Amino acid sequence: MNEIFRELILTGKVIIYLDDILIFTETKEEHRILTKQVLEILRKNKLTCKPEKCEFEKDKIEYLGYIISHGRVEMDMGKVDAITQWPNPRNKKELQSFLGFTNFYRKFIMGYSHIVKPLTNLTGNTEWQWEQTEQDCFDKLKEMFTRAPILTTPNDEDPYRIDADASNFAIGGCLMQKQDNQWKPVAYLSKALQAAEKNYEIYDRELLAIMRCLDEW
Repeated sequence: MNEIFRELILTGKVIIYLDDILIFTETKEEHRILTKQVLEILRKNKLTCKPEKCEFEKDKIEYLGYIISHGRVEMDMGKVDAITQWPNPRNKKELQSFLGFTNFYRKFIMGYSHIVKPLTNLTGNTEWQWEQTEQDCFDKLKEMFTRAPILTTPNDEDPYRIDADASNFAIGGCLMQKQDNQWKPVAYLSKALQAAEKNYEIYDRELLAIMRCLDEW
């Protein structure tokens, strides 16, 4: 799929993921032209789409677990509800399942690695002990998902800014873009420090945070 749509993908207005095709443009006229080009490529390659699975000229869509609209990216509220209603894990396997689910949306949560540290510690080679610290962390993470920000869709014209920080065991950052005279979050980054990195001086950990942010974005 990527190969046959290569030229359209390079325009930055068509995204292919497995058998999903996403088309996004600034105007309805351009959208219709691009949609015809996509359908023509499918026809030439003897590929078809199921009409019941197609949506055209939508202002808001669900795509790969995200709700995307003009200038905005949000979490799927159905998945947020699943997180907030998740029962207390009773063992490591259930905890790993919860963390795997929340990890998908970590770019919406500032300081994700810092918040989940007590929980990730419990998934390692240690005895299972679910105490008040773990319960507080679990509850806080679920609460964070109920008030996670809406991320803005970046453009090529407006300036960017990166805010980065480091703690004793994690680094984090936020990519922001100034739109309509306001700095709006585009994505958050959070990573746990490796054992050797925890020994860095604070200024080296902060420099590492900046480098990781630049690598990511």
